[in-house]
Formats: sequence, C-alpha cells, structure tokens
Amino acid sequence: MYLINNDPNHDPLALAWQKQYIPIDVEDGGTIITALEQLMLRHLSKGAHILDIGCLDGEIVKHLNIKGYQTTGLDVSEEFLRIARKKAPESKFILCDIRKFESPPTYDAVYSHNSFSFLLNLEELTTAFRNVYMAMHDNGLFGLSMQAADCTLFDGPPDSSFTGKFNDIPSYQVVQDTFVQIERHTNDNREERIREIKMTRFALINGIWKRSDVTVVEKHYFISEIKSALENAGFIEIDVYDSRDFGDTTAFSQPCFVCRKPSLSQ
Repeated sequence: MYLINNDPNHDPLALAWQKQYIPIDVEDGGTIITALEQLMLRHLSKGAHILDIGCLDGEIVKHLNIKGYQTTGLDVSEEFLRIARKKAPESKFILCDIRKFESPPTYDAVYSHNSFSFLLNLEELTTAFRNVYMAMHDNGLFGLSMQAADCTLFDGPPDSSFTGKFNDIPSYQVVQDTFVQIERHTNDNREERIREIKMTRFALINGIWKRSDVTVVEKHYFISEIKSALENAGFIEIDVYDSRDFGDTTAFSQPCFVCRKPSLSQ
C-alpha cells in the first residue's frame, strides 16, 4: 500500500520543531550552509533566486536571504510555512506538494534537504525532478540530499541517543527540559527499502505540555536510482558527495547530489 500514496500530515511536526532544533549559525558554518557554500553558492551571483523545497520553518531560507539571495520556500505544511513567514518575512513561500508543483523557469538554483525520500516510487521521484527542472533557468543548479540505501543504517542511529529496542522495534529518543521525542522505526518492507517512522513528541508551549503524533514513511533509493531519475528528468553533470565531507556528525551519512539544467542552446 505504501507505493500507492504517501501524503503525510506534517503540521503536527511544526508544533515542536523549534523546541528541538537549534537555529543554524552561519558564522559557525552549520553542515547545510557549509555544503551549500561549497557546492552551489560559490557558483551563483548575488541576487540569484533560490528555491528551497521542503523548507520547514524557513531557517535556511532566512540565512540565504541574509547572504543576499532572493529566496522562496516550498512546503506541504501550512503550519511550517506560518512559522517560516515570521522568520523570513522578506522571502516568498509556496504551499504545495512537489509532485504537483508547476512553475515557469523562475529559479537560478534549487535546494532540498531530506524531502524526496517521502516519494515512494521511481515514477513519482522522476516526476518531482521534472517539476524542478521546468521551474529552473537554463544552467541552473539543483542540489539535494536524501537518505539512500547505499549508506543508511536501517536498524536505527548508532549514537548516544539510540536506545536500542522498544517492544522489539528500533527506537530513538530526545529528552530536553521543554521537549521530549520518541521515535520508533519499523522496516517491515525491507525488500522495497521502505521505513515507517512513528514519532511522539511532547513540547512545553506557553506553560502547557502539548503532544503530537506523526507517522511518516520513507523510501531509501540506491544512489544509482537517484542519479537515473535525475538524468531522466533532463539534468546533466551529476556529482555525488558524502554529507560527512561537510562536517555532518549525525547518525546517518547522506549522499549530496549536485547537477545542472543544460542550456537549450547546447
């Protein structure tokens, strides 16, 4: 059933998001900013228009805007976009599923972090990449990172926060003064490389503990499959890097892809 539809409601995630994640300090060279600087931004002129797919609370959009770029964020969660608009009021935001996104050539570069794993078959993934392709100017750069079967540890993150098994299911927890999260990872469909993540979160908001429960489903493609989908969408010069090359110390190493939309004159 996972390969038919995957329309997760991410609004509950926004409730606790800002309680869990510390904003990225550009001066300290956060992993994402570091990767963007080395792989994309140095090739763009100031004022270039960048689209962030799966922008969540707009943290990256805000920092790119501070650096002098035009910025637009796209997300499926209205609640995340509400937060993002307050955080980055100078930027534009679009409420849309990337599978349904239609735009004339508008963007000089497109960036996405961990959004395309929610697309559970290659046809949807290729369609999404084509939508990105159509929205970009000629010679535009597309950079993305996502979980991949080649380098993902399916049994859960082996770091200090990994708590082993909960009812024989790999689990992960974060405990802070005003935030608690418990994740349970199930991998019943290993052959299809499908992972279901059940998240329960408690956040202390205005003196009241609020609970949110979310289930998300991911597909872990092989790097070769992702590259093939990018090629089928029309992208060229596809390079692959490892997130650890940019200071990533999280439990999961991720491939980072950078490619280009060719010029019609080529």
